[in-house]
Formats: sequence, structure tokens, C-alpha cells
Amino acid sequence: MPAGRWTDEQLDALRHTGDPLADAAISETYALGRQEQVRQALLGFGRNSDAVPDGLPPQLQRYFEASAVLPDWADAALLDRSHVLLGRYQSQIVSTLLCGSLPLCYGCGNGAEVLARSQRLTSGVYRRLMETAQFVVDVLDKGGLGPDGRGLRSAQKIRLLHATMRYHVGQLGDWDADGWGLPVNQEDLAGTLMSFSVEIPRGLARLGVQLLPEDRDALFHTWRVIGHVLGVREEVNPAAFDDGAGMFDAILGRQQRPSEAGAALTKAVLDFIREVLPGPAFAGVGPTLIRRLIGDEAADLVRVPAADATRVLFQAQSALNLGYSKGSDALPGVADAAGELGTAMFKSGLRLTNKGRRRDWQVPTGLTAST
Repeated sequence: MPAGRWTDEQLDALRHTGDPLADAAISETYALGRQEQVRQALLGFGRNSDAVPDGLPPQLQRYFEASAVLPDWADAALLDRSHVLLGRYQSQIVSTLLCGSLPLCYGCGNGAEVLARSQRLTSGVYRRLMETAQFVVDVLDKGGLGPDGRGLRSAQKIRLLHATMRYHVGQLGDWDADGWGLPVNQEDLAGTLMSFSVEIPRGLARLGVQLLPEDRDALFHTWRVIGHVLGVREEVNPAAFDDGAGMFDAILGRQQRPSEAGAALTKAVLDFIREVLPGPAFAGVGPTLIRRLIGDEAADLVRVPAADATRVLFQAQSALNLGYSKGSDALPGVADAAGELGTAMFKSGLRLTNKGRRRDWQVPTGLTAST
């Protein structure tokens, strides 16, 4: 669908559309009472080359086999080109994710309702953020979607998480299906995908990193491939950046509104930033970056405090920049080396933050009271 042609009628229909392949797998798993068995079977199932465990429920077996096939249009050269960007701009990318992509998603009031309730399916915000960061590393890593990578299996597990959220959250007594739509519906999935593929390049530009058009398009293509694996329907998984940007803006225009759920989720992100950047000197980093990346109007919707740029500008720059300058971009060899080093440093830092272990998502065995 070309940019600018999205209508409320089209997007309204997507709010009641899920993911039949993953939904069937999760429904059968819970109907058979085999969720704990499945959770245990998938614990060591992390690399793309790992064989699907024996004895899974039939629909889940079918799901893993069908969703492991990359689309015919996937371009290996573009995937490789986007990998370098993670290393070269890893600090800015993670900043944009935390302070741009997530707050924009939380500002979409209907989608924020399911995100707030889904905390009962996980161990809370900290784990959710760490799982998201690990997912980004897995899919954007060199060869992340190839046989030796982890991106394909990581995306398959996230897709099952979405199906689990639909299965449980939709059954809650306080879920307003008429007003909010199906939990984790196709409009919300498309908007979330664009918060990576569109908002990350936009956020980088706001942080002073203007990607070459070829790099921007390679990154967008990679997320399009990931969207395919995640079960995003083809009509809301555009091939061109401008079309994706038009769709993203249309979704934001429809969905952004103030909500208690969105404000609570954003506060959790701000608390997380204060935890990883401790000390009074860094207290304003989160609000400053969020307002820089998404603007005051969107930030006000999720109750972000006023920015204190005069006090934290230097600290924000030094804390979130590992020293790679734009000068390295002029020399492809140096840029590639910086990309490799940056990726290694980012993954090491992620492991250190997680106390030396990966944050892999596991099949929830049911709703809990954990937050």
C-alpha cells in the first residue's frame, strides 16, 4: 500500500486481526496442558541451526518449521550492510530504542493497555527491556539470520510471546475488545515494527547521525525481513522506507492518546535509565533524550518530566557515546572495524548488565501476579 493511502477503515480491520499460525500453536499447547513441557524443551533452543525439539505439540512443530523460512525477497547483501550499523552506532541505536521507539509505542493508548497487562506474563519491566535489547542484538548481528546466528529463533520466540499475550490478555475481564481491539493485533504489530525500522533512522538523525540513504534502506530491509518472521502481514510490511514512514505516521496519528498504562510504562523506562546511569548528575538524561527524540507533544502524552538539557547535555553525550566519531565513516575499512568492535562491546556490556547471562524469552506458563 503506497504511502498516504492508509484509511481508518483499513487500519480498523487490522485491529481485529491476529496471527493464525502462532495463535494455533499457542492455543493447542495450552489446551493440551503442555506449556511447562514446551517451556523446558525450548530452553536450549537458541541457534538458528538447532533442530526443532522432538515431541512438541503438532501445531507448534508446524509453526517452527513454517516460520523458519525467510522470504524469497530477502537480500543477503542488504542484511550484511545493516549489520555494520549496529556496531558503528550501537550506543545511539540503543538510546533511540529506549528513549524514542518505546515511548512512542507507549503513547499509543490502546496498545499500551495490553503491554501493561502483559507484565503479568513476564518478570517485569527490567526483564522486558533486557529481552528486547538481546533481541535487537540477535537479529542485527552479523549472520544473525543465518545458520550460525540466533536472530531467527529469537524472532520466532518473540512471535510466540505475542500469541501468548493474545491468548491470555484477551480473556481478562477488564479487556475492552470493542475499544482496544485484539491484543497485539496487526496494526499494533506494524506500528511496533516501524518503531524500529523507521524511528531508529529518524532518531539517529536527531542525535546527529544522518545515515546514508543506502544504509537507511538496508536497515529498513532487515527489519522488513524480521517483520516477516514475526508474522506481520505483507500489506503492513512495506518494501520502501517512505511507505513505512507514511504508515507509521498514520498509525501514530490514530493511536496516540494519554493513558495511565502508557505513563506507567514510560516511568518504568525512566526508572531503568536512572538505574543504569546512577547519580544525581544523570537524573535528567532520560527526560532530555525522550523529548529530543519524540518531541514535547508526544512526551507530554506519557508524562515525561521537563528536560534539563543545560545540566545533562554533556553527561548524556559522554554516557551514551563510546567514542566513535563520524570521521571513521569516511574510511570504509575503519568504519567496518569500528562496527565489529562496537558490536562486541555492546554484547559484552549486555551480558555484564545481565550478570553474565543471556536474556532469552521463555514460554510463560500462565498469568501471574509478578510485575
